[in-house]
Amino acid sequence: MPKSKESEKGHKVRGKKWVSAHYRGNDSGGEEELEAQIFEVEPAWVEASYGLTINLGNYESARCDAGVKLPTYVEEIPEAFKRAWSLAEEEVQKQVEEIKGK
Repeated sequence: MPKSKESEKGHKVRGKKWVSAHYRGNDSGGEEELEAQIFEVEPAWVEASYGLTINLGNYESARCDAGVKLPTYVEEIPEAFKRAWSLAEEEVQKQVEEIKGK
């Protein structure tokens, strides 16, 4: 087992793990390498969801929703919740821009 070292927040970590992600609808068709966090203990989870209904006129509307679920250490729940909320809100805003642009 590799030696553990302490992270910036004082949690023991063994190192970094890299994963590949492929997104549906990605025009480039490529993959992206992402750094994944390794937890030494069972993580806590935070969830945030954000939604918005847009009036399109002529008795039509569109609904944009996004949800995020993130693992975190218990001590970092407030920061993780802010991050989850921000990510969900960003995604909805992208959806709104796409709908309004059409």
